[in-house]
Amino acid sequence: MRLFDVYLVVDWSARSSPSPARPSRDALWVAEVCAPDVVEPGILSESYWRTRQACLAHIRSRLLWHVSQRRRVFVGCDFCYGYPAGYSAALGLAGAAPPWRRIWQELSRLVRDDADNGNNRFEVASLLNARCGGAMPGPHWGHPASLNVPMLPAKSMGFPYLTGSGIVLQRFRLTERLAHGVQPVWKLAGSGSVGGQTLLGIPAVCRLRDDPALAAISRVWPFETGFTPVPTPAAGPWILHAEIYPGLAAEPLDPALTIRDQAQARAMARWLCDLDTAGRLGALFAAPPDLSEEALHICVQEEGWILGAGSRGTIDNVQRD
Repeated sequence: MRLFDVYLVVDWSARSSPSPARPSRDALWVAEVCAPDVVEPGILSESYWRTRQACLAHIRSRLLWHVSQRRRVFVGCDFCYGYPAGYSAALGLAGAAPPWRRIWQELSRLVRDDADNGNNRFEVASLLNARCGGAMPGPHWGHPASLNVPMLPAKSMGFPYLTGSGIVLQRFRLTERLAHGVQPVWKLAGSGSVGGQTLLGIPAVCRLRDDPALAAISRVWPFETGFTPVPTPAAGPWILHAEIYPGLAAEPLDPALTIRDQAQARAMARWLCDLDTAGRLGALFAAPPDLSEEALHICVQEEGWILGAGSRGTIDNVQRD
């Protein structure tokens, strides 16, 4: 059984100003692919966006349209959906919600992301570090040389990181320990830094997940679904959000596309569609092999998982761009 009717893949960006008017690298790209039997005239394979707010408005409009057509939609973004275990407790986030949800809610409250891409991600990281209260500022690190941000060191303070409350935070999540060359979510600046994208990205996904027009039919994998090979109902409408890494796609990049971000988004969306058409996509949503029940619980409650990580033939040499 096919799981989805539409596949949306988002190549995210943490730029602090609008991207160039001419499509360029290190910007926002959205790839959209429909299943072979879904007729969608005039669909753009990839769209380019200069600002995150414009990109989010586009994604929302596409989701509303597909929902109106009673379709099941996959939405994947290429940043971390969670942090290493213990982070929610280290921040003192209390409540009945699971740790991942407390972090999503807190970042949504703290992060400012303006219409022109202006944002406060470094200030938020500094505030979060202060809350952790370690002997040395951390666990977040990295900022442009032109900025002097209190409580946010320019370089890593080292891991494991001991917080003031005695909680020990690891450098990587469980999902990232399967990969080679990945960058930690704590890193906010420099080559391969995914931390800034995550601080700005989690509130964006949270906004889509909790949109009043979409919330009742939206879920986040594996946080709200658990690890399962069938994370969707037999028929739509339905929206499933999942963390992706385009480098996992076993699909060659289109040599006609000179912008790597665009090519990776296209390859990832087409790969997911091809797997689903062949009846093989469900295996990527199932529980990763060789993880203990305790580890699976940590992933579902707090850390999340990269779709396809640990699946055979998908994560031998992963490196975030």
